[in-house]
Amino acid sequence: MFLSVNKLKTLRSERGWSQEVVAKSSGLSVRTIQRIEGNGKASPESVLALASVFNLSPEQLKAEPNEVAVSWTKRIIMKNFSALIIVLGVIYFIMYVGADLFNYMDGNTFVYLALFMYGTTAITFGNEGLMNSVLGLKYLFTDELVGGSQAQYLSKLFNHQIKFCYGGAFIGLIVGSIAIHTNIDSTGYVLHRAYAVNILVLFYAAIYCEVILRPLSTKLKTCDIKQAH
Repeated sequence: MFLSVNKLKTLRSERGWSQEVVAKSSGLSVRTIQRIEGNGKASPESVLALASVFNLSPEQLKAEPNEVAVSWTKRIIMKNFSALIIVLGVIYFIMYVGADLFNYMDGNTFVYLALFMYGTTAITFGNEGLMNSVLGLKYLFTDELVGGSQAQYLSKLFNHQIKFCYGGAFIGLIVGSIAIHTNIDSTGYVLHRAYAVNILVLFYAAIYCEVILRPLSTKLKTCDIKQAH
């Protein structure tokens, strides 16, 4: 069960209690209290003990529907980080096999796509939504979370960012194609090179959307379903 970390800290602060006092009153260890206040995850026995100390029902200590309660553990963080490295490593390998890595690098394209995606995010969801989309990237590195309405909001936000990212890539692709056909007369290697650079915008969009945004959106959308089972 996930408890509201903010609520626990507020209740303790209002009473002027230290973690040691709460631990002694509840019969739990100080380490357990620190862990619960750190990630909100508690066993049923710990929940009952804390509820008794604060004279509240267990339900009143649970995370609010608009909170994202997360259990951060080194094992889970490293597992997700390793999985991300493996996926990026596979992409790096196929790039290495396909051509010189220099051919896949274009700073202007990267900056354009990032500004387009985050700009349209700010227009749609406001500055708060923009900040949430940046800070919410951390949830990629955990599996144990309960989010309620806030998680569903973030899931939709990231899902819209996927559309914005691909939309920006499509616009960049069209603009690049027009520029190529209006400025290059050659039909040889120069034209092929120009098109290779032009489709990098779609390549960058696919990597960010399919490696970062889509897994994150799906994780937040299904987190409460996983916990229910």
